[in-house]
Amino acid sequence: MDLAGQLTSYLYQYFDNATFLILAALGLILIYGMMGVINMAHGELMMIGAYVATYSYHAGLPIPLAVLCAGIAAGLAGIVMELLIVRHFYNQLLSSLVVTWGLSLVLSQGALLILGPSTLNMPTPLGSFSVGGFSFGVYRMAMTVVAVLLMAGIWILLRWTRFGNQAQATIENPRMAAALGIDTRWIYTTTFAIGAALGGVAGGMLAMTTAVSPFFGQGYTAVAFITVVLGGGANALVGLAVAAGYLSGVQTLLSVMVNQYLGYVSLFAAAFVALLVMPSGISDFLERRRSRKVQR
Repeated sequence: MDLAGQLTSYLYQYFDNATFLILAALGLILIYGMMGVINMAHGELMMIGAYVATYSYHAGLPIPLAVLCAGIAAGLAGIVMELLIVRHFYNQLLSSLVVTWGLSLVLSQGALLILGPSTLNMPTPLGSFSVGGFSFGVYRMAMTVVAVLLMAGIWILLRWTRFGNQAQATIENPRMAAALGIDTRWIYTTTFAIGAALGGVAGGMLAMTTAVSPFFGQGYTAVAFITVVLGGGANALVGLAVAAGYLSGVQTLLSVMVNQYLGYVSLFAAAFVALLVMPSGISDFLERRRSRKVQR
């Protein structure tokens, strides 16, 4: 057995699983973590992105532009969803869950009626390389780089821009923000659109790793939601990174030792155990520990 190949294979799977979680959950951070809406239609926004990217590619667009079109299309769909439906259910967790779950059914069944049950595919670009008899796709490594860049971009947007300051003020106290002249409705709509666009970009990128169908998004909503909840809301991006690292570590270990199905199931079991210890999420737990150290 080639030790270098096995080690590379484990690290490759670990970062691949973590990338999958980050891409699926990043848009949901803004929608759930900042806006208090459980968007059960997040997977369908990814489905919209996957279809748009696939059709755009087969129409002749380069892959980067096809993925960009996926993000734009999902963002526009998010604006329509927010204006017509979602804005009536902010900070109503149960109501938003039921409404967006119904919306997810409408979107998936609508796609089935309009586009049919057949699947579409995009080729996986960039080729592969080998280490010790193991073959690895370069594209999946590129996805990891893109996921990190997207997280850095969201951090810069929220930390260093006027929109980010206004968005955080709106989330903290919308009435006070409105009294200070901030257009809170515009902030909510824009934030939801950005979260939807990130879902579309994720769908467009993941379309190159799996078949696209009307039910493409159903496999992503649950893992995205549990990753965001486990990450917590005190520092959503840090929480997401730590949660994705923890969950992918458990999933990869069980997948290598037993099989991929058990690895997938163990992801939810690991999240359940962690939430028993840290019910408000990882970032909230870390923030409390930091506060205690400062007080001492």
